[in-house]
Amino acid sequence: MKKGAKKLLGTKDFSTFRASSCNAKSPIKTMKSVKIKSTSGRIEIQFKSQSFLQQQVRSMVGSLKYLAENKWNLKKFEFVIKSKKKNSLCATCTC
Repeated sequence: MKKGAKKLLGTKDFSTFRASSCNAKSPIKTMKSVKIKSTSGRIEIQFKSQSFLQQQVRSMVGSLKYLAENKWNLKKFEFVIKSKKKNSLCATCTC
């Protein structure tokens, strides 16, 4: 998860993680930090950015979860981010 979180840092087009109903003018956002910690069987993820797209955080957490569960590898995660397509978020596809 932590390796995947590093891939989210910086200024990027986060269209992949955007809700279809999102009305933001631009999908370009700057992720300042992502912190992941595990305590008492819970995983806490903290994202810092000036702003987020609708459903962005929820989708990023789900994608990081796929990494943790080995449903995706880091290569698949990078592909999903670069695809800029919401349908790339399916866990079982081999796209």
